[in-house]
Amino acid sequence: MKDANMKLPTYLAHELLRRLECDAPAKETHDLLSAIGINTDEPGPAPDFEAMEERYDGACQTGSFILDGTLDFLGYRAPLHFRISYAGPIDDDEPLDMLRGPAMQVDLLNWSDGEPTWVQVDTSILSESMVEDIWSAISLHASQAQNL
Repeated sequence: MKDANMKLPTYLAHELLRRLECDAPAKETHDLLSAIGINTDEPGPAPDFEAMEERYDGACQTGSFILDGTLDFLGYRAPLHFRISYAGPIDDDEPLDMLRGPAMQVDLLNWSDGEPTWVQVDTSILSESMVEDIWSAISLHASQAQNL
């Protein structure tokens, strides 16, 4: 961002919302976002698929997607954005065998230094039901990617 304390003029806020809601041309929307100092590049770092593929022999299917969540703490609610990255062996009969589970990495979008970055989350803090839900989402994402 150009200036963390910048005030967005009302007319630009309304125009930006209009463009985002009505699926305006991507270039025009990108130009407006750039003019007000919002970077539309994917935050870094990129997922480390090589490290996840190391636990498997042979070809692997990899992918990543975003899951949105909400932190509800002491009556305050805040949106959270997680990037789920995965790798698993390619098997035509059973894509990403869920018995062993795919190798996965969970990253949280962090804005602490003024620029968005992905910070890896230790999956041991996640409950078993959360991990099962993530595995289901991975399985769905992987099967949709295979059908493309």
